[in-house]
Amino acid sequence: IGFLDGVWGRLNAEVGRGLRENGIKGIKVEFSRWTGKRSDYQADQMASYAAELVKRRVALILAFSTKAAVAAKTVTDTTPIIFLADDPVATGLVDSLNRPGGNLTGAASPVSGLIAKRLEIIRELVPATNSFVLVTDPTNKPVHDIEIREAEAAAKALGLQLSIIAWTGEHDFEIELAALPRDRKAALVFGAGLPFFAGHAYLDYLAARDGIPAIHGFREAAEDGALASFGTRFVDGGHLMGVYAARVLKGDKPADLPVRQITTTELVINLWAAKSRGIQIPPTLLARADEVIE
Repeated sequence: IGFLDGVWGRLNAEVGRGLRENGIKGIKVEFSRWTGKRSDYQADQMASYAAELVKRRVALILAFSTKAAVAAKTVTDTTPIIFLADDPVATGLVDSLNRPGGNLTGAASPVSGLIAKRLEIIRELVPATNSFVLVTDPTNKPVHDIEIREAEAAAKALGLQLSIIAWTGEHDFEIELAALPRDRKAALVFGAGLPFFAGHAYLDYLAARDGIPAIHGFREAAEDGALASFGTRFVDGGHLMGVYAARVLKGDKPADLPVRQITTTELVINLWAAKSRGIQIPPTLLARADEVIE
């Protein structure tokens, strides 16, 4: 099995569980030559990694992000691809959720509603905030467009100022932060995408250093010291990828396996991070959290 962009440790474990539960053991894993450098985020580089896996004649490719799935699709229409992706219909990965067609299927992470919810949460965490900055990946255009529309509507409804930073992971985020007006009490809201997962520690370090509250879309960010995260429970997607991989290895075709939406969300709050930054978490928000890290 080829792992493309397989940097998600917890997801990898869930893939293994899904395989084992369905009778597949003793799998040889071929990892793409992922370096963690910003150049890895570029479409041509990701496609190069996917092509390497195809050249190694893997039985199937597991693509752990929208970018990875798109890259894999560009280099093969025969090797089965099981993905975890944002809105795979809008991004052109499959024809429809029920009838994906072609050589791809997997788990879909819905995008709608997440940015608005993150904004509500960060507003509760920092009531004095009068503006927020949406950080979104423009290379994932359908998701990027949805996130901007939601941010604009939410900002208007709450009477907040909105700024947008388009960040692909290919340049220093410090430059973007330095350009933010210092006369406003801003908060950062990160969108969906591989750059924000792979770079969450770097991004949160810069935000904390400059005293800017931030909320992420991946629980790993809160686990690693960020103030809070709200987003899809991606481990459910990892398990489904393992289950589907087992079915494909046993003879099922990706075109016959409907894309499953992962709709469970989770709110994680890092109480230690809040205390260290002088932020008092409202008891009502703590009660709603799926996990509180102390």
